[in-house]
Formats: sequence, structure tokens, C-alpha cells
Amino acid sequence: MVSANLTAMVLAGVLLVSAGFVFLLALAALSDKEPEPVVTGDAVLVLDLWMNIADSPETETLADVLDAAVYGADIPEMYLLEVVDAIDRASSDDRIQALYLSGSLMPSNYGSGIAALREVRQAIERFSDSGKPVYAYAIDPTIRDYYLMSAADTVYLNPFGLLSLNGLASEMMYFGDAFEKYGIGVQTTRVGKYKSAVEMFTENKMSAANREQITQLVDILWGEILEDIGDGRGIEINELKALTNAQGFFTAELAVEMGLVDESAYLDEVIDFLTYEYGYDANIQSFVQVSISDYADREGFDTEERDGPSQVAVVYAEGDIVNGEGFENQVGGDRLARELRRLRYDPNVVAVVLRVNSPGGSAVASEVIQREVRLLQEEKPVVVSMGAMAASGGYWISTYADRIFAEPTTITGSIGVWGLLFDIKDLANEHGVTFDGVKTSQYADLFTLSRPKTPEEMAKVQQLTDMIYDEFLIRVIEGRGLSEAQVKEIAQGRVWSGVSALEIGLVDEIGGLGDAIHYAAVQAGVLESFTVVQVPEEKSVGENLLELLAAPHTQPPVVMSRHDVLSQALDILESELAMVRSFNDPRGVYARLPFSLSLQ
Repeated sequence: MVSANLTAMVLAGVLLVSAGFVFLLALAALSDKEPEPVVTGDAVLVLDLWMNIADSPETETLADVLDAAVYGADIPEMYLLEVVDAIDRASSDDRIQALYLSGSLMPSNYGSGIAALREVRQAIERFSDSGKPVYAYAIDPTIRDYYLMSAADTVYLNPFGLLSLNGLASEMMYFGDAFEKYGIGVQTTRVGKYKSAVEMFTENKMSAANREQITQLVDILWGEILEDIGDGRGIEINELKALTNAQGFFTAELAVEMGLVDESAYLDEVIDFLTYEYGYDANIQSFVQVSISDYADREGFDTEERDGPSQVAVVYAEGDIVNGEGFENQVGGDRLARELRRLRYDPNVVAVVLRVNSPGGSAVASEVIQREVRLLQEEKPVVVSMGAMAASGGYWISTYADRIFAEPTTITGSIGVWGLLFDIKDLANEHGVTFDGVKTSQYADLFTLSRPKTPEEMAKVQQLTDMIYDEFLIRVIEGRGLSEAQVKEIAQGRVWSGVSALEIGLVDEIGGLGDAIHYAAVQAGVLESFTVVQVPEEKSVGENLLELLAAPHTQPPVVMSRHDVLSQALDILESELAMVRSFNDPRGVYARLPFSLSLQ
């Protein structure tokens, strides 16, 4: 009987696993089903901003689908090239008669930054220049939303809506007093007057140097944003600055009066107008339309043939730079270096564009990546396109490129290094926990958490920090062709905007990802005929199924952002702690941006 029961259990298990596998294959097949044609003619292209616009394509696994089913829907996401390409194609597509923007962006991780939105905005302007109208409808637009919508020919605001144009803020969380209260020791090293990242762990407020650099940075970024908005709305930038300083928030009536929007209207009124102009679709009981996601699926460059010669590869470095493979939303030094090495040996790849959207991170991982960039650059043109930020380690991996493109609002530079060492001696002792042990040599337990470091040990760590800083300077001097005096003057951990970086020689040209791709194709001599490939490329669930089965997904699900006050506070704390979790440099020394910039 025991044998029979065991046999039955084994058979049942095999059948269950087999059934589950068949179910997964069926689910993957359904997810990979090609969308039906959706553009019948005389349609309006709808850009629904209820999403995150990421730099890199989303690589969805079956686990993501299952997580969404269990924990709730993920934030909708499209990537930059996909959005821009769809709008540009629609501008010359006779079936598309107009463009309509609505909703509010949902930024996630490093997505929907002003640098990326500027490229989307330029695509909207090109659509308008083609002679086709652009409409935008807003209820409570954020600065990011309005930045895009201000490029429309006609902007509507809900009569009960509120337009926020109140400026930029950069706010940091400081743990110094908390660590002292709970007995957590912090010892730091750093090189660079402005390299202030360690202050969040030791102080309770901003240093004078950090306040100086961030104040200048956000002023420049805000000026660039207002200049683009002013151009779109036909308002002088000084007048716009005066409006935002005096008011900040605009009711619909005031926004119309000031020329920030064209009309105050309810959504049904706008829908009735678009239905009258472009026809009625009984299936959806609204105007004839196609969503940008559906349009991109059918018409985007991802549908083109990817095989063959003359490929320009776009490689994404988005997130904190960490040692090893890295997790989701991180740049794993080993993983990215391996991809660059593969592209170096791929005969079909004629040029590489490295899209950097990173505050930096591990100095060791940054060097691992940069080594492969240098080797690749010796074989093929390498062009860097900077996104919202390419600072510290993000600049480290960029400096040897043939040409560096940045947006005016890109945050870059931060050429400096810092070290961070914790100990929990007081915290442990207070709870009756003590430490004891043996060692073979004086510095064997240098990185222990059980005690503070001695002056001699801190001197060694500072020596290492100084050495890495000197190596950072050497790479900038060599890569950018600048003198030692020039680099020392603009380094010191100082952060710069894209326009400032152009003036001091840290970047070569103001432009976006599309400009970088065009330049790379010219340098490779393939401008007339080339294909864009992306690393990592967008993958469907079915394509990732075998990979999922080989390496089970262990990452926690990403669920829809919550908007209540407590959840917002927890989200802020979680983002700060996520940054701390990315500190995995074996030497404890980092080339990372010293602050976070939030648009509120």
C-alpha cells in the first residue's frame, strides 16, 4: 500500500507539473499573439500619458504577468524610441489625422525624466509642423505633463482643474541624528568639495557647498523647462518666470487668462469636438482613434527585420551601477561589460550607442564597464547619449566615447569619490551583544561591522579613495582631451547641467538619443541603410519562458504606486533604502551622485 501510494503521488506530481507547463506555454502563446490591425483611416493617434516612459525596453517575464495577476496591475510602460518613432511615423501616415494627449505621467525608477520627455516633446512639435493638429486635455497636470502638453496646438484644461507650474525641488533625507540615537557608527572618506553623498548618513542638514551646487543646478534646469514651455505657448521666459513666482498654481480661468492653456472645457466637450472633426466609432462610443501603444505594435521599428549587417546597437545603462550581474533597475557591471564585449565581436554591429541614465555607483563596476567601452571604441564608433542623469560612475563609463550627447536638463559630472563604513558596536552592546575573535594580520577585519575603524585603518581607506579619485581624473583627462588643470577645476564632485557641461567640455553636443543614433550611423558610413537593435531588447513572455524555467524569478513584484500620504512617505523611504542596498562595492568606495532630484 505504501508503494502504491508513493507511486500515485509521483504520477500525480508529474501530471501536475506537465499540466502546469502546458498552461504556461498556452499563456505565453496568448501573450505573443500579434495584435489585429487597428488603423482604418482618418483616425486620431491617442497618447495616453497614464504610463511611465522608460529609456530602455521592458523585458517582461511570465513571473511579471503572474505577479500582476496576484498583486495588482503594473504601471503601463513604453520606451523612449518606441514613443518617438510612433509619433514620427504617424506624422507622415495618411491614416492619422491628428494627435491627442491626455492623462498624467506615472514616473517609475529613472523613467519619464525631463531629458527623455524633451525628445518626446520634439516629436510632438514635428507632428504639428507636418500640418496635422495636436490637442491636449488636462485635469491636474504636473510639470512633466504640462511640459509635453505645452507643445500642442490647442490645450484644454478642465474647469475644475489646476495647473501646477511651481518649480523644481530637490529634497534629501538625513540619517545622521537617527544613526547616532540608535548607536550606528558611520565613518566616511571622500575627495571633492562637492561630493556630499556621505552627508546623508552623518549630518542632519545640507552643507553649504551642496546647497550651492544644487541651487545653481535646479535654477538652470528650471530655466530650460520654462524656455521650452514659453516657446510652445508664445510667452517670453521672463514673463513666465514672473508668473510662476507670483502664482505657482493656476485655476482653469487664470490659466486661460494668462495664455497657459487655450480653453477651459470638460472631457465630454472635447470628445464631442473630436468626434465632430474626425468621425464616430460605435464600438468604443467615441471619436475614431488608435492608441499609441497599438500603433507602435503594428507600425513601430520593432516590426522591422533585425538580422543582417549594418546594425547600430543601442545599449542601455539605466539605474545604479553595481558589482556583478545586478538586479532589475540596476546596471550590473559584469552583465553590461559582457554585452559590450559581445557587440565588439559581432560583425553585423557597425556602431554602438551607449544610453546612460544613471547616478553612478560602484567605482569598481564603473571601471569594469569602461574598460569594455574603451576596447569597443578601438574597433567601432561608440557614441554616448545621456538621459536624465549620467553622473559620477555614469560619467566614468561615458568619458572615452567618440562623442557625447546630452540634453540641456541632463545632470552630469559629479567627478568625485567617497567611501562609507558602518559599525553597530554601540547598538549591539546596548542590547547585550558583544563581539570577539582572532585575526592573522593587522587589517584582516578592516571591513567588520563590529567596531569603529582605527585612525590607521581610516587612513588606508582614505588613501584608497584618493587613488580612485586620481584614476577618475586620469580617465577624464584622456577621454575628453582636457588638461589636468581643467579637469581639477571642474571636478571636486561638482554636478553640472547638460548646457553647463557643454561649456566646460564634459560633453560634445546638445541632443537626444535619436541624434546620437544618427551620428553613430554617419560615423560608421551606413546612414543610408541601417537597422537599430537594442540591448537589452524587448522580449515577450513566450521568449522569456525558457529563461524563467532555467532561473526562477526571485524579485519582488512591482505593483501600482499608491497615492495616500502614508504610502508616499513609505515610497520615499523605500527609494532611499534601495539606494543604500545598491552599495555593494567590495572596497566600500563609490562614484555616485550625492542627491536625488524630485520634480514636485
